[in-house]
Amino acid sequence: MTMKSGGKKSVKKKIMMITACVVIVALMGYAVYYVAKSNSKEAELKPDGIIQVDRGDLISTYTSSATVESGRQGNFAILDGTKVTGVNVRVGDMVKKGDVLATFDASSLDSMLALKKRDYENAKKSYQEYQKSAAEAPKQSAALKKQIAELEKKVAQLQKESEAETASAAATTSAAGNAQLDELKASIAGLLGNTRLASLLVDRVFASNGSVAQTLSAFQNLLGGSLMMNSSSLQSMMSSMGMGSTELVSASLELVQLKVQDSVLSMQVGGSLESVYKSVSDSAEAAYLQAQATVSQLKKNWVAETDGIIRDVGIAAGEVYHDRAASNPASSINVTSLLASLSTGNADITSLLSGLFSNSPSGMVVEYYPFTATFLLGKYDIAKVALDQSVKVTSVSGQEFDAIVSYISPVAKESSDINISSLMGSSGSAKGVEARITIPQPDKSITIGLDVEVSIELEKKSNVLRVPIQSVQISEGNEGYYVFLYDRDTKTIHKQMVKTGLFDGNAYYEITEGLKEGQEIIQAPVKTMKDGDKVKLAANG
Repeated sequence: MTMKSGGKKSVKKKIMMITACVVIVALMGYAVYYVAKSNSKEAELKPDGIIQVDRGDLISTYTSSATVESGRQGNFAILDGTKVTGVNVRVGDMVKKGDVLATFDASSLDSMLALKKRDYENAKKSYQEYQKSAAEAPKQSAALKKQIAELEKKVAQLQKESEAETASAAATTSAAGNAQLDELKASIAGLLGNTRLASLLVDRVFASNGSVAQTLSAFQNLLGGSLMMNSSSLQSMMSSMGMGSTELVSASLELVQLKVQDSVLSMQVGGSLESVYKSVSDSAEAAYLQAQATVSQLKKNWVAETDGIIRDVGIAAGEVYHDRAASNPASSINVTSLLASLSTGNADITSLLSGLFSNSPSGMVVEYYPFTATFLLGKYDIAKVALDQSVKVTSVSGQEFDAIVSYISPVAKESSDINISSLMGSSGSAKGVEARITIPQPDKSITIGLDVEVSIELEKKSNVLRVPIQSVQISEGNEGYYVFLYDRDTKTIHKQMVKTGLFDGNAYYEITEGLKEGQEIIQAPVKTMKDGDKVKLAANG
């Protein structure tokens, strides 16, 4: 009994061992199969991964970004004191040709225009009078020089007679005023042409015991005041300072007057002031004509000349406009003051003329269409783009607009913004020519100062062999381009070298050699694919 029992256990044990061996063998077989399958050259593709070489049209397109610029502005000027009755637009509004932008009460405009006209007439008259006096100046100058020569002899004689008195008076001059006195003597000497006479004149004033401040003030008034000083006012000035009415002082002051008059006549003879008078007259005329045009426009109200967009509004309905920038608008022309400044050497002609007449401020600005946009063409695209060529412009919102090429510079310039595709095959130099397009009818999505995308058709070919760009591979070592042909009979792929032609810049290459219409190729090869690999098509779905 015991032996039978042991025999049964042995059989069971053998069965279990055999079963375990079978399982192990099965697992090993599966592992070998899995590894073998993993190392297989066969790849699996979806049916649409195999495509046929076909024919079609190709268009080579140049694309770039371009900066939008203003084409033309409408600046609506307004005069100080104009009453605004209505404003119909806000900044950013699009307007059409003929739209009324603002309305005004023109009742007070005629009086403003009359002031501008008076300014012009005064300036013109001053210029004509100067031309007349300049014509007579040579004769007057000759007579004046004769008077000066005679008076200089008289002063010289009086000078000798007063030398002793002058020396005594100079000793009483305070040390504190010496620097100011020296400067004063130099100023007067410039007019008199005689340093000794200038010294005598200053010392004579101080001999009257006047203060330094009084003396300086007196001579500043003398040198910087009216050009035509009368003798009675000079005598009154000297008497008030306790100077008396000595013959030498009177003769010296008279000589100063003659010298100043002679310097003015010299400028007239030389014509050095004629340009100043003419500039004043021309500026006044321009201001009057501009005011005339402004008044005419205000009376008709402001109307859009063509389609555009409102850039700036500086007026408000119901207000009386006042130009805050013009603190002292010129209402008259003071040519005498201008000449006085010239005679003392303190004239700033530019600032004086700019202050005489002010331009009318802008109350509204409209950016009129068309807009323009500027970009750079690389050297390989210059010959392919022509004036008046059609352009597609895409705004930031994705809207597309028609445009044309309106300018191509004849001169190249450096830039870091040239389209990279236009530099292919070049030496890498980032040079190009500036090109400009005109956008006739933009909208709010095209903003001045920002970029838009520009697309220009460069070349078109019809009915050519073509393949998708992802089908074309570049061989190692840059030896050329190739595709993978698919053989349905053997279900294998083979490398086929090809030559490319036109590239549309987006989707397709033209194939000029290496393929025929109808041949099947791998649409998008992966890097692991090799010549001779098997390819299995996956079932649909």
